[in-house]
Amino acid sequence: MARAKALAVWGTGSGVGKSLFAAGLLRHFKRLGLKAAPFKAQNMANHARVARGGEVATAQWLQALAAGAEPEVRMNPVLVKPFGERGAQVVVWGRVDPELSRLSWKERRPRLEAPIREALEGLLAEYDLLVLEGAGSPVERNLWPDLPNLKAAEWADARALLVADVDQGGALGALYGTWALLGEHRERLLGFAFNKFRGDLELLKPAYGLLQDWTGLPVLGTLPLLPLALPEEDGFRHRLEGREGPKVAVLRYPHASNLDEFWPLAELARVRYAALPQEAEGADLLVLPGSRLPAKDLPWLRAFLPAIQRHLEEGRPLLAVCGGAEMLSEALLDEAGVEEKGHFPGLGLLPFRVRMAPEKTVERRRVRLQGLSGYWGGLNGLEVEGYEIHHGQGLPLFHQQGSLLATWLHGLLENPGVQKALFGREARALEESLDRLADAMEAHLDLGALHRALGLTGRPFPAPSPLGALDPPPPPGLVLLLGGARSGKSRFAQKLAGPFATLIATAEARDEEMAERIRRHQEERPPTWETLEAPLDLVGALGRARNPTVVVDCLTLWVANLMERGLDPLEEAKRFLVAVEESGKRVIAVSNEVGMGIVPANPLARRFRDLLGEVNALLAEAAQEAYLLVAGQALLLKALPQKPR
Repeated sequence: MARAKALAVWGTGSGVGKSLFAAGLLRHFKRLGLKAAPFKAQNMANHARVARGGEVATAQWLQALAAGAEPEVRMNPVLVKPFGERGAQVVVWGRVDPELSRLSWKERRPRLEAPIREALEGLLAEYDLLVLEGAGSPVERNLWPDLPNLKAAEWADARALLVADVDQGGALGALYGTWALLGEHRERLLGFAFNKFRGDLELLKPAYGLLQDWTGLPVLGTLPLLPLALPEEDGFRHRLEGREGPKVAVLRYPHASNLDEFWPLAELARVRYAALPQEAEGADLLVLPGSRLPAKDLPWLRAFLPAIQRHLEEGRPLLAVCGGAEMLSEALLDEAGVEEKGHFPGLGLLPFRVRMAPEKTVERRRVRLQGLSGYWGGLNGLEVEGYEIHHGQGLPLFHQQGSLLATWLHGLLENPGVQKALFGREARALEESLDRLADAMEAHLDLGALHRALGLTGRPFPAPSPLGALDPPPPPGLVLLLGGARSGKSRFAQKLAGPFATLIATAEARDEEMAERIRRHQEERPPTWETLEAPLDLVGALGRARNPTVVVDCLTLWVANLMERGLDPLEEAKRFLVAVEESGKRVIAVSNEVGMGIVPANPLARRFRDLLGEVNALLAEAAQEAYLLVAGQALLLKALPQKPR
């Protein structure tokens, strides 16, 4: 397989929507049939998921789902989980590296290049297209040479899209300033995009022309602020605000982690982060999320103890996940200083002692729930999926005590069955939200310009499944499209054919005007189409076509080419019809209807008109469907019952 194309999504800063853009673009490329995958060289986040090989940042896990690829550690080879002021835990290829975790950033950086490049090269060799998410801004000159933005893009030979957040303000200046500071790296930029816009778009449109004039680069469009409940890399930045359903309070201690798993609550409940005990008062459900440093969060949580005890005494449910459950135990013991060295008294609501082990548990789990009661009893019999990421040992996977449910398992509330049992309905599936994101990107951005900049237009990319294995398969037979010049025949053919088709092109670029016309048609085609050049031999080209849908564009030039070489168009048309029947393919043939104009002035032109009319009539007689295109409108002339597959 050839080396993959690569697109880098850079941002003017953190939180501008790089992760969202990458996910939406990957879903768009998946729709085109491209075998695409995400990549982020180095991510700094305390929100992680378990993937093939270990743990990766939530953003790359979600982007892999958008692309239809299995999440794996190469997609995020370096994950840095901050410890606050005293450093960070460094995860390389999905596993904690204690030695690197003890080093400063400057000492660590040279040792990260090899694993990052190995992961990147492996993905480039296995996929058609990679979408590289940048980190922060690519113009943090104090950090140059920049590893996750500029070096990764250089290694992948990537083109880049620069994204700014309109909602934060200053987007025009941020885009221009970033472009100006990029220096020699500007050559990678293919254009700009605005994100999170709300209001009258006409007010923003003048910025497009200004950026074009100042930089020579286009604005591909503006994505509106989308009400999507998706897992987010930075849970504190996410507005976790639902408007209906039971009141749920998620305690937001300083080192809370994996908050992304609670995205369904934004749809199912009136949910809020609680930073003060009074903000949790009256909640129908309390949630204690994971914690990156439970020993450090314990003093903060101790202030909530009276409110937690009242909540439990009233029989209202509490869900404690991973680090949240550890803090409710009798004690946290960390003799080796895995997270925070020492012995720490817990809140004492669970009869367990938790010991921090150097070896980290990183595992996906599937478990059938049983033995639960009260509010949690509705979960009995459900098989749920989730994941474990923890150093602590000493708690059961699930433990209920009164209305308190403690678990190591992250992702419990992401299970649709759990949502329905606890809240009476399911949150929109991730797949639906990802499709809505891709719909918005396709509606608001000039993705054709992106295809052209990446060199995708006109390149045959097979679908992830075997080429031609579409479900359902296209009905076999001939479809004939007739119409005048610029009547919309080619566009309608593209619409009928869908994303996976073989184009048999009959045009020859004999002059500049025809060359330009061919180029324009190539740019309008999906990048997933296979193209075969066949000015004369339609039968041979049809035999070579790899897709079950074939578009012949156009018969008009084909007839002219045959006449020029002394061949009989009617005989060739009969051979073509036999080949269509034997191929079992759906063949969409485009031809001009030339018999409605004035009588041609010379015998050759009249002969061409007559022959093309006879060829059209011959094909129309054999066709399953025939359309006449007038001013872009398709008029159905003929439709026969489809042949059985």
